[in-house]
Amino acid sequence: MFPDDINSTEYLEALQNALDGPIVRHEIMSTPEYMKIYSAVKHYQDYACVEPPAMTTMCCNRRLYNWLISYMTKNIRDIKDKALVLSGPALLDFYITQWEYFQTTHMLIGRLFFSVDQQWIERQCKQDPNYTCISSTLIQLWYFYLFRRLTTHVMSNAISLVDAERSGRAIDSTLITRLYKAYVELKPEGIAKCNAEFRERLGAYICYYENPYINAAVSYIDTKTHSLRTPEHMREYIQVLSELFIQEDERSERYLRSNSLAPMRNKLNERFLRSEIGCIYQMADLMFATGNDNNGLCTIYALLSRFDNSNVLQQFLDKFVAQAKKTITQNCPEIQASTDGGKVVFAKAAVIYLSDTLNAHLDMIATLFCNNSSFTKELRHVFAAAVNTDEMHSRLGVTPARLAAEFCNIVLKNSKTRSDDLGSDLTQTAELMLHKAMDVLHASHDKGLFFKFYQLHLTRRLLDNTSMSLDLEKTAIAMIYKTVMMSVKRHGNKKGSDLEYTLECAASQNSSEAKQMITDIIVGAENSRNYTDQVSQAGFDVDFKVLHGKTWTSVNSNQDAKVVLPSQLLKVCDDYAKRYSAQHSSRQFNWLWAYSKATVQLKFPKSKGRYAQIGYTLVLNPYQVSILNLFTDPSLYDGDVVLTPQQICANIDIDANIAASELVTLTNAHILQYAPDKTGICINQTFDSKQRYIDLSRIKPAQHKKEEATLDNRDSKFRKECIMTDISGILKKKECMGHRALFNAVKKSRENFFMLTISDFKESISKLIDKGIIERDEDDHAVYKYCPV
Repeated sequence: MFPDDINSTEYLEALQNALDGPIVRHEIMSTPEYMKIYSAVKHYQDYACVEPPAMTTMCCNRRLYNWLISYMTKNIRDIKDKALVLSGPALLDFYITQWEYFQTTHMLIGRLFFSVDQQWIERQCKQDPNYTCISSTLIQLWYFYLFRRLTTHVMSNAISLVDAERSGRAIDSTLITRLYKAYVELKPEGIAKCNAEFRERLGAYICYYENPYINAAVSYIDTKTHSLRTPEHMREYIQVLSELFIQEDERSERYLRSNSLAPMRNKLNERFLRSEIGCIYQMADLMFATGNDNNGLCTIYALLSRFDNSNVLQQFLDKFVAQAKKTITQNCPEIQASTDGGKVVFAKAAVIYLSDTLNAHLDMIATLFCNNSSFTKELRHVFAAAVNTDEMHSRLGVTPARLAAEFCNIVLKNSKTRSDDLGSDLTQTAELMLHKAMDVLHASHDKGLFFKFYQLHLTRRLLDNTSMSLDLEKTAIAMIYKTVMMSVKRHGNKKGSDLEYTLECAASQNSSEAKQMITDIIVGAENSRNYTDQVSQAGFDVDFKVLHGKTWTSVNSNQDAKVVLPSQLLKVCDDYAKRYSAQHSSRQFNWLWAYSKATVQLKFPKSKGRYAQIGYTLVLNPYQVSILNLFTDPSLYDGDVVLTPQQICANIDIDANIAASELVTLTNAHILQYAPDKTGICINQTFDSKQRYIDLSRIKPAQHKKEEATLDNRDSKFRKECIMTDISGILKKKECMGHRALFNAVKKSRENFFMLTISDFKESISKLIDKGIIERDEDDHAVYKYCPV
């Protein structure tokens, strides 16, 4: 109970006794008890003393405020005296517990004396700066009378406990965690603020907890590594330092605030890494050169990644990509043979090597360098630069785009027909092999050339029925389109250049044309089923393919050579042409004899081979069918037909060059032979072969080379036109430029599309000078000037 006289000493004693329960003895206060104390404080504040000398309300408030400060100061000093006699975990637990009690007391006093703050303290603060609100005053009392006098003692015991953990002893880590949180929660006035906004009001924590903790960690690591900081022990120093840093990082995440991790890392870096950075780079060079210490490289990367300065890690990145470029350039296989088979083996080995090397370095980045995106980007850039250099071009013998197209052709060809090119398990790993080709294509700067050769090979596979699978062909087309589009997005800017737009359009066009080509083959196979019975009765097995002229761009539709087919086959072909024309009257129908073939069953009368009774299956082109028909026609066939090349040409009205080429093919296959008197050619009646299925219809290698040469010429013309456009455009802006600077400028502008050679550059310069678009400087012929029209 509170006395009626508020001026009496007994009134304040009763208030103190009421507060001792929750504040000193930490008893739980009931709601009625809380309301009695609140009412007593309000009553003391509202009523002045009636006896002279009369007390004003201000005097009452000042007396009550001073009494509260004196009361809380005494309690805080008692806590300090008790803490000074403690040590170790007991001290930390006592301080943390008392701080938690104080926070409860702080809130309780703030609510009980709220009216004093609102009605008197706010006015006093404006008149006298020594007055502060009750909440701030209590924090200041804790800070000045307990914290500052006890923190050194508390932190020395806390650091001793952390050192015990560093030594391997088990401790109660929650004590350290609770302690740093208590330091963070204490935010008194009068401590210097930090520069960083996110560390404001953390002065007590930074000065009295963070700094001692970091200094203790530095001292501990210095003790462990001091004897190893010599060049001969640098490898061991790096390993030990990395292990200690990892341990301290894990410990700091538990015992420091999140925004204290950066100061901790910076202090350790400056103390143990900055001065040794040169030796660490030398060790990295040695590890990259030997290539047998991935753990050491991973450790160095982890240490250098601790620096906020990107230049530190950039130097390590430069060493990595330099070693990668050296590996790619020096170890790539060279052409060992000039034969077609040697080139096939080379293409397979070169693409697999380049792809495996790239993926090995990407795996290294993923496993050792935390999949760093900067490392990946720089590696791909260096890989593309290495693959497209003149040195690599000379080593490969072809451009990377041509190499990728050749390799795709190897993978997609049927292994039964090209067993020398394909491994026995390539059918199951075809998609994996295609991914390797895509790695080279992605790095190539001449993707337009790839499209041309890829479509040429696709045409041959589809027409010769040598494709491994149409589904696999579709998969390859999708992979090519995705690879090219990724390259355009990676190299392009926000607006996109004309050449990038051209490349994107070329990728879309190539994809749609290739899909249409496959569709033509599928539709042609379905249409051919309608004529199967009629063709079989005629003694032939024919498969019709209808090719859309705008899609099959690599097919030569100009058919100057004539062909005379057997009457039965000619009837079938004419019937098919009439039916197709009736269904598609708006389309022009032309037979492409150079790309056609027929399967013929033939028996040789005097053959004694294993297939003599059932006959042999010959796959022939129309010219071969026409020639062979002269020797096998029932009306003429008596076993003694002998014809000269001139007679053959006259009978079937065929070009002499085509006839000569096909006769060489048939005689080399021993189906035809020269007569004993060498006066003409006759059928080989004793023909014998270990294979029943004999394919003579494929396009000749000479024709292949001619088509490839045509593509090379077209591509060379396009490149020179682009080079001339760039030269005139650059000189128009710069007015004049030296030979080397102009060459580098053009090379840079075209580096994502094709490789600029010195010969193409010089030829373009000469043409522009002849046209009067540019001219040489009179004083220095190595300088070119733009000539305005």
